[in-house]
This record gives sequence, structure tokens and C-alpha cells, in this order.
Amino acid sequence: MINKFWQIYRKINKLPKSVGIEACSLCQLNCRDCYMRKNDPNVIIGNGYLKFENYKNFIRKNPYIKNVELSLAGEIFLNPELYEIIKYSYENNINLTALNGVNFNTVSDKLLEALVKYEFKGITFSIDGVTNETYQIYRQGGNLNNVIENIEKLNFYKEKYKSIYPILQMQYIIFKHNISEIKYIKEFAKKLKIENVYFKEPWNGEIKFNNLDKQTLLEIQSLNMQYKIYDILNNNIPSCYQPFIQPQINYDGRLLGCYCSTYHELNVNVFEKGLKFALNSPRMKFMRQVIEGKENSNNTLDCHWCEFYMEMKKNNKFIDKKQIKFI
Repeated sequence: MINKFWQIYRKINKLPKSVGIEACSLCQLNCRDCYMRKNDPNVIIGNGYLKFENYKNFIRKNPYIKNVELSLAGEIFLNPELYEIIKYSYENNINLTALNGVNFNTVSDKLLEALVKYEFKGITFSIDGVTNETYQIYRQGGNLNNVIENIEKLNFYKEKYKSIYPILQMQYIIFKHNISEIKYIKEFAKKLKIENVYFKEPWNGEIKFNNLDKQTLLEIQSLNMQYKIYDILNNNIPSCYQPFIQPQINYDGRLLGCYCSTYHELNVNVFEKGLKFALNSPRMKFMRQVIEGKENSNNTLDCHWCEFYMEMKKNNKFIDKKQIKFI
């Protein structure tokens, strides 16, 4: 009866069934272009991790939530309470993912087994090189050998439990120093049973897909398989849709709106005020109106300089709320 009530309630109020909650903003690496590692005082995310008690209370108060994305600005496996979060989610039918990315350098055997035993649905490994020498140029402080060992252990547990979960994906940021190793990625991914590889341009702009040579583009296209994780979880959510169907929450409960919000929060705490209240707060409403094209952005929102929003504005193609599927 309660579940039926929430289904009706969600349809009327268009409440999301998915959220992003930062599990941990701490990281043991010092990646060259990471905004979290530059000690910029204007970055509002802060350093900390999601407390299990806060997570448990959030799930209890919002029974319509079924999917939670845990990765954002840090390394989720540095959260000392992650095991409890994973176990509790499984026991309450919550699908967990870390599709934004993990570095996977430091993971305990207990957590590796928990990822499989409690059916953590999908993980994206951030790996920008297939040799340790190349990998460490960007992932400073990391060790590719440790990453490979942890993935192999994870696959051992997948075989032990005869489970397809977690489904494995790999992100490869293309730089000048690692572009020569693209031709080895297919073999690398196959050996580690990684089902999908996708590529990203670097934030510093040193590589643009449009400027790549024909042979490199062909190699990339041959590796761009179907997004199996996203297909299975129906979780391929561009950032500008997030405020509607997968709102991003910081580890301490502050509402960010989307995963591109780095310098401006929305002045409401989900853990303190509740999710419904937060989603109907003035600044969250303003963010939604901006990405619908009903309001002009200003410098109180990260939309103001976000490349995704600027592209929408340039082409006058904004989010159409009527076409968004909430159920």
C-alpha cells in the first residue's frame, strides 16, 4: 500500500527515482588538471565523505529513490563507511553505480567482495594509459599495477559469485602523451574483462577530437562499443538533465543540482530540509528555468560558464521538461 502511494505521489509531483550523492570528495592522487586538487578556495565541494547514518536516513525518508550514483569529485573507496552503504543499499533494493569514475588504486578485499556480493551495478575506471609510465603522467601518485591487480581481484569475486555485477567500464582521457597507446586499449580491456571503453577530451584543450588524424579516429571508433552499463541501468544522464531526474547532492547534504556545479551550491541542505523541499527551493527552481531557457543565467550559477549550457544557448535548444521521463 505504501509503495503504491509513493508511485502515485511521484507521478503527480514528478519526483526523481535517481540521485547522485558524492560518497567521498577525498582522493589519494594528484591528477594534473583536477579542480579538487588545486586548492582553489572558490570550490565549494569541500573535503569529506558521506556518513552512513545520513545515507540511511535519506533512503528511509525517500522510498521512491531506486538509483544512486556515488562518484563525483573524489575516490569513493576512501569512504570508511562505504561497506555499510553498499550492504544497506542491496538490502533495500537500491541500485548503486560509480559511473562518473574511480581511480581504483586503493580498495580493500572486503570492499572488492562487497561490490560483487551486494550487486553494485556499474563502475567506470579512470585509466589514461596502458603502461604505468604513461598512466602516472596524469594520474600523479597512482600506480596502474595496483589498479590492474584490484580489477583482477574484482573479476575473481565475480566468477566466485557467478555474477555479472558490477559491469565494468573504462574512461580514457586523450592527451598528447598517451595517444600512441590507444591501439593497445582493446587488448588491455579484453584482458581485464572491461565491457566498454569511452574517450574524453582533456579539460586543458590540448587535444580535440576534430583535430585527430584519420587512423586514430578509426581506432577510437572501433573501441566505442555500446554503452552497456547505461543501457542496463537507463542511467545515461547528461548534466543538464540532472536537476530534473538525477539531482546531485554533496556528501554533506548540500544540493548542487548537477555534477558540473563546482563553485555555487543552491543554498539548501537535503539531509536537513528533505529532498522534496530542496527540489522546490528557489535556487533549484531558478536553475531548472535557466536550462529550460525560461530565465537567463547569471554568475550565481555554474551554468553561466558551463560548456553544455553555452552550447544549448548558442543553438537555442534547451531542455524540454515535457519530454523528460520521470518514471
